[in-house]
Amino acid sequence: MCNLFFTTTIFEKNLSFMKKILLSAVILFVTVTLFAQARTATADYNKTTQPAVEIEIPFEEKTVMKSLVEKMEKKGYKGKENKGYMVFKGVTMSELGSGTYDLYFKTERKSRKEKDITILTMLVSSGYEKFISEADNAELHNSMKSFVNTHTDNATAYDLELQVKEQQEATDKSVKKYNSSVEDGQDLVKKKEKLEKEIAENIQKQAELKAESEKQAQILETLKAKRRQ
Repeated sequence: MCNLFFTTTIFEKNLSFMKKILLSAVILFVTVTLFAQARTATADYNKTTQPAVEIEIPFEEKTVMKSLVEKMEKKGYKGKENKGYMVFKGVTMSELGSGTYDLYFKTERKSRKEKDITILTMLVSSGYEKFISEADNAELHNSMKSFVNTHTDNATAYDLELQVKEQQEATDKSVKKYNSSVEDGQDLVKKKEKLEKEIAENIQKQAELKAESEKQAQILETLKAKRRQ
């Protein structure tokens, strides 16, 4: 009965948490939709100013970068850090058209006060660090903006999965502690039963010893009485 109650309680807590996560996801989706709009920008690379696009994403730097790396790895590309950027070379994907490019990504916190807002910067090179400007290829830059815009949804999904994973670990830990407590309780019940049995046996032994001591005392009194005769 206790296990059933606990299981039900855990289920209700998990259900409540999942509702909160889903509500947070909806709020984040609305926020992200209104918040995230990529823009043309410039970025410093190897002490030079290069054409880029950038976007503000309402998550910490590590979430934005890890979700980006995961996204690119699923496409079959492994990144390598270089001069402050995560670089994916020889990338061909439909989101950027039919060309093959080297993609450069950088994340940085917007400000000290806005640590939960990350600026994601993207540069595209045709190779050998020959970065492509909007004037060179306006269509490509529009595709770059679309790409980073959609990455906001990826960061949201990635963050949600982290929350679910963390809550699963917390739940598993809580269940493990409960099961351990149940086992301890069962051991204590066995010890209690054993102790109660030993107490009962001791009471019985006390009664027997009392009777024997009274018997021996009576014999002693009888012997002493014979002295006075």
